[in-house]
Amino acid sequence: MAETSEHEQTLSGAAQTVVVPAASHVRCSERRLAPVLRTLGNASRIAVVTKQRYMGDTIVATPMLRYLREYIPNASITLFTAPSVAIALRNCPYVDRIVPLEYEGKNRLQQARELVRALRSEDFAAAFLINRSFHCALIAVLAGIPIRIGPVCEMRGPFLTVSVPYSFHRHEVDCHLDILRSLGWNADASLPELWLQDAEREAAKAILRRFGWDDAVGRPLLAFQPGANDASIRAWGADRYASVADTLLRETGGAGLMLGGAGERGAADRMAAAARCPLIDLVGKLDLRNALAVIGLADLWVGNDSGLLHAAVAQRVPSVGLFGPNKVARWGYDAPRHRSLVVFPDRPAHRDSEVRRCLDAISEEQVLEAARSVMGTAVGAPIRSGGVLYYVSEERLRDVAAVRRR
Repeated sequence: MAETSEHEQTLSGAAQTVVVPAASHVRCSERRLAPVLRTLGNASRIAVVTKQRYMGDTIVATPMLRYLREYIPNASITLFTAPSVAIALRNCPYVDRIVPLEYEGKNRLQQARELVRALRSEDFAAAFLINRSFHCALIAVLAGIPIRIGPVCEMRGPFLTVSVPYSFHRHEVDCHLDILRSLGWNADASLPELWLQDAEREAAKAILRRFGWDDAVGRPLLAFQPGANDASIRAWGADRYASVADTLLRETGGAGLMLGGAGERGAADRMAAAARCPLIDLVGKLDLRNALAVIGLADLWVGNDSGLLHAAVAQRVPSVGLFGPNKVARWGYDAPRHRSLVVFPDRPAHRDSEVRRCLDAISEEQVLEAARSVMGTAVGAPIRSGGVLYYVSEERLRDVAAVRRR
């Protein structure tokens, strides 16, 4: 099968081919695996190291953590991750401990020393290195961890005991699961998870009531995230979110809600100014656990490519995610109640301006149709116009490869 980069996404009229790499390519030889599997089977402590920056990157690793717990039930699993992830994954039943690594204000050398110390503090038999960086693999060696398993990226293969091929045109959930498949373990793709307690949901309801939401009348709660990090290539447009919100709120009689981080204040203000229907504005006003609990109460989430979209999917909130063409294959969702909208260009989108044009090409009507579909008010079918594929269409959550000319 020919290899393609994550940017090689083109569409020629209605003719299209979706290339889906098989997961079997990650299986290592039984002879090589035997000592690794013996070590894992007898291990008392296992480390998992994820990225220290992005919450969404680790939320999508929760299916991998679930299978890891299933296959190594007797080991104590410690997750090393970012402070925000430690908060988001609180109550996760698949790990025994979460160690937040605070890197704010520290240089790369200081960060490395801190992680080496943390990994050396316990007698870990193995480390699953979801963080794909070169320095993460080197740190695991310096920490003296005998078994190091992870994707091959950034020329770090010599530092790994089990090297797993990594593809930028497979969904990130599947890339994480490939790590386990490389050991000969079955791992079917599934949606991510989060764990909120009843008390947290009640606290979230109380917050919404203070802003005028009355859950007793049964009005649906429709949530929107108009802002995003890297807004020029991720944010669809606050005015357009306002128009979509107005239409959906009129059709459903629902209550409108805006969420996002403090840095997305400008987008929230523009959406509020453009909207005709009143909106509850919680952008930058909640801590992370409260924000996650509020998202879990929503009947619909419409937002840009962000960690909060993954949080909505993880709580099974019907969702519509708006993506640029170079990210949807790795981070988008297509499940019965989750849609990822994207317009693929005729040529690879190498420049930000080209990604921007693709985002702008997603119309309000397509977002409305997708929202109605996931809420169950319209037939859930791919939205096509002029031969353009507007969301990645596979049966469930599947890896989606580049769309190539036939």
